[in-house]
Amino acid sequence: WLLALQYGCCFGVELTVNNMLASYFSERFGVDLITAGAIASLFGLANLFSRAVGGRVSDQMNGAYGFRGRLGCQAGCLLFEGITLLIISRVSDSIAT
Repeated sequence: WLLALQYGCCFGVELTVNNMLASYFSERFGVDLITAGAIASLFGLANLFSRAVGGRVSDQMNGAYGFRGRLGCQAGCLLFEGITLLIISRVSDSIAT
């Protein structure tokens, strides 16, 4: 049940970010919606890479440390995701110009 909860949190955040990122870029940084959509689509492309690498690392941690290693790896990734989203939300307009 814990893995299902972690996946639900991770995938829920992904869907939310995918839905809101283009309008966020457009409103926050003043870029046109087409450019904002193109930039936001990179987040979805990064997810393809991230899932494969995350699965591989999780499998390696499971092999080395058992199920606790896998859970620790996943918890660490979720923590990193949360911190990264907080940092992105605090980016100021001055960085974009």
